[in-house]
Amino acid sequence: MRVKILTIAAALVLSAPLLAEVPLDPGSTATVRLSPQGSLAYPIQPAPPHAPANFGAILSIDIDEPGRYHVAIGAPGRVDISRDGQPIVSLGQQDGAPGSGIARVLDFDLPAGHYSVALSGMTAGAVSVSVSR
Repeated sequence: MRVKILTIAAALVLSAPLLAEVPLDPGSTATVRLSPQGSLAYPIQPAPPHAPANFGAILSIDIDEPGRYHVAIGAPGRVDISRDGQPIVSLGQQDGAPGSGIARVLDFDLPAGHYSVALSGMTAGAVSVSVSR
């Protein structure tokens, strides 16, 4: 009976949306493994996914110095930043140069604080993400 209860509990945990944020330090680049969007608990729900671009990730950044920050992603997709459940509006975006490994760069003015960075609308695999000033 105990094994059956543990099996059911494990199935429930595995089917629950992922709540964890992967920390990303400003000034660094990380390669992030993507998950199916349906398995992620986004702080703000992204646009409905369209296969095969239905993968994403949830990251977090802690900003110590307020200023303009650039978020670069290495594959086509969407980037949304939020703080305390409120979206932060991008100041603009640019496409990366051909062959640079950067698909898009978005600019944000960020006061000091903790932010969620939601990636969505990407194909399966992994993506490089960087946050810089």
